[in-house]
Amino acid sequence: MPPSFPMDEFRAFGLATRPFFPATLSNEDLNDPLHRRTHFDWAWQAVRYRYRGAAESSDEFNALLSNPSEMWEAGWGDEELTYKLERCIYTFFVSGLSVFDSFAYCLYFLGHAIQPGGFPEVANPRKITRSVTAKAFRSAFPQAAITGILAGLPGDARFSTIDGFRNILAHRLSGRRSVRSSSTLNADGTHTTDWHEETWHIPGAADSPTFDEEMLQRNLDDIAAMLKPLTTAAREFAESHTRAAGANN
Repeated sequence: MPPSFPMDEFRAFGLATRPFFPATLSNEDLNDPLHRRTHFDWAWQAVRYRYRGAAESSDEFNALLSNPSEMWEAGWGDEELTYKLERCIYTFFVSGLSVFDSFAYCLYFLGHAIQPGGFPEVANPRKITRSVTAKAFRSAFPQAAITGILAGLPGDARFSTIDGFRNILAHRLSGRRSVRSSSTLNADGTHTTDWHEETWHIPGAADSPTFDEEMLQRNLDDIAAMLKPLTTAAREFAESHTRAAGANN
């Protein structure tokens, strides 16, 4: 996993959920028509896979721009390079949003394991979304830190950027390089560049991101920054309910 992923905390979260699900390949697990443990485990693993996929797309994007074609450097179009860059952008934002979708999905099954009545959609997994998970947690665990973080994601500008780009990419290409500059004509006939700006123009988006080698990395930093408190809150939530169950026994 990339070093920016909160691996130790995320693994601790996974371990803290073990008491809430039947043992792998136990009779209870194998005969569970809802496959609750499988749904949780595979969603938990998907968080890691999707984050890694986003990180690798960012790395590939950086590498492509580190060694562009002569046509690209001259400011002309290079359709092959444009395709590869756009593929990286597509994979990045789809994977980046899936990090949070997968996290919410596994949290829904954890919530059901603790308080089944509040999470009825385990019987209809396709209905489980981030908003459905947040609503269920608000009802079942209104005071939990994880509830506040889930509810706050849509209002976070960093998350809105990831979500907005992904929704655009679901229907069309992400955009194209846009170059703008201004120069002054000198007396000797040469030009002096006053300013130069490159963006990735995305029709329909609130802003066009600065286009450079770090364009996707900046968004990956935002994903990591949002993921860390979510992971910590999930671990604390699972551990607190493990202790509560032990105290009740």
